[in-house]
Amino acid sequence: MIIKMSRSQVDALLEEARRGYPIEVCGALFGLISGDEAYIEEVVPLKNVLKSEVMFQISPEEFLRVLLEHERKGLRHIGFFHSHTGCINPSSIDLKYMSLWPESIWVIVSHHPEPRVAAYRAINGRLEEVNVHIE
Repeated sequence: MIIKMSRSQVDALLEEARRGYPIEVCGALFGLISGDEAYIEEVVPLKNVLKSEVMFQISPEEFLRVLLEHERKGLRHIGFFHSHTGCINPSSIDLKYMSLWPESIWVIVSHHPEPRVAAYRAINGRLEEVNVHIE
């Protein structure tokens, strides 16, 4: 699987992570899927209701509102993004929640100590790295 994002989208994710540091920032990704490629059209930051440095939670009401709004535009929910304060590998907490959203792509960004981005998804109980293509 490949996720395609623009440079400006990646820069916006990294800036969001920098502004929220050390709290994890989070949000949803919407776009189109063709074969094994996911094209991100919109990155939607959402509030981390936990205000935590090690985990995030999105309000179900807020997510449903943006989901319906983007579906009306003809876009699909591709996945989620969130930040880490260092490592861009999924935490044990991430893995637990990834299993609840099978096939969704989870983008993890970190600006510290250097800007980095990675993407993953859980397929049949196993973690799969998703190739991030920045256009």
